[in-house]
Amino acid sequence: MSRRLSFAVSTALLATVVAAAPAHATTTITELGGLPGSAVNWVVAINDSGVAVGGSSTDGGYRTSAVKFDAGGASELVGPAGALTHLYAVNNNGVGAGLTTAGGTRPIRFAADGTYQVLGVPFGYTRAYASAIDDSGTAYGIASDHITNAQIPVRWRPNGVFTSMKMPSGATWGHVTTASPNGYVVGFVGGDGIGTTAVRWNPDGSVTTLAGLTENVRNTAQAVNRNGDVVGTADDGEQSFGVRWRADGAITKLAARVEPKSINDLGVTVGWAYHEGKQLPFRWNDDGEKLELGLPEGTDSVYQLDINNEGVIVGSAGIAAYKWTVS
Repeated sequence: MSRRLSFAVSTALLATVVAAAPAHATTTITELGGLPGSAVNWVVAINDSGVAVGGSSTDGGYRTSAVKFDAGGASELVGPAGALTHLYAVNNNGVGAGLTTAGGTRPIRFAADGTYQVLGVPFGYTRAYASAIDDSGTAYGIASDHITNAQIPVRWRPNGVFTSMKMPSGATWGHVTTASPNGYVVGFVGGDGIGTTAVRWNPDGSVTTLAGLTENVRNTAQAVNRNGDVVGTADDGEQSFGVRWRADGAITKLAARVEPKSINDLGVTVGWAYHEGKQLPFRWNDDGEKLELGLPEGTDSVYQLDINNEGVIVGSAGIAAYKWTVS
């Protein structure tokens, strides 16, 4: 169902710090603020117009609100009454996707005008959520059953009709991470006949298995751009590497002990490196050149990152949402 939403605009001031970065670059880190009275704020995704989505909490995480960040500040996306709402993705038309706890755990899609649609859960499954959305408004995510532990990838069309997504031979479960604006989708699958394997679902509905560094060793796909290029992680039997797959499936190592989280259409990737139990933010150009982005003052780790085609990066660190710009 749909209803008109109201927005509460935060009056929180934005805090900006400038960090020196290698390779003669300067990184400016800006706190995005949050809803009035919020104790914790986070951001998970940004579109090419600079509209980002995330959340706010007044009590450290138990009561959460979905949030849109734009030039006007932070505003609440109000979902079903009495339910928690989380957003995980936003497309270039300002349409967001995530989950609501109304009637269980169910996927939700917010239009740019703030109206929402609670989406269906496939028969035989008890919960579902949307983790990605393309520019057509098609949302993607998973449906699962808490009794059997079954889990399948699902596509929800703009009209609300949902279908399961094809999986490779031998796979009995699947997970969706992100989608590109033009309908490439990535994630990973597994099962009795196949180890945890990175996959890309193509706009025509077919699925491509992405070969890892070593056969039958875990690899995952974390993000995809409109060219079909994918970033993720792959083990070589001894340690894990951040990797990039070109559209043709060719794989390249970025570095050991890193986890790429987003790639834009220019091939610029952001993610983090693991160091002494912390997650440090980095950016890699298409040619693999690495840039340390730096941490916001008073924080020691990041836990979400995304980049748009303008090169603007958003992410979360500590108890706040931030934006990184590199010049």
